[in-house]
Amino acid sequence: MAKKKKYRNKFETAVASKLKGWEYESEKVPYVIQRNYIPDFVHDKYLIECKGYFRVGDTQKYKAIRDSLDGRELVFILYNPGTKVRRGAKMTMSEWCEKEGLRWYTLDTIKEMKKDLKCQ
Repeated sequence: MAKKKKYRNKFETAVASKLKGWEYESEKVPYVIQRNYIPDFVHDKYLIECKGYFRVGDTQKYKAIRDSLDGRELVFILYNPGTKVRRGAKMTMSEWCEKEGLRWYTLDTIKEMKKDLKCQ
């Protein structure tokens, strides 16, 4: 017996009844929203972003920026690396950076950052 298609709501169910033979949610179509990013500091191929906290949507924004950089690197300087990514989250900002493969430093470790990035 064929499994009955499950729609997300009554409206989609009603539309499906009028569109017999049409495929429902059969494809994923990637899309890009074109935006511009202004880093806080730039040195050679490094874009430095100073963050005290993430606003809603910031994690997605920074992943998109990271993925669009061609030969450049996004690096964070975190005010408090132990700050949670968002209210109620278990993950901290520093843990998020590590999970996403982004280097991060603090005001106290800027000397180390300059050495790592071979900056003055």
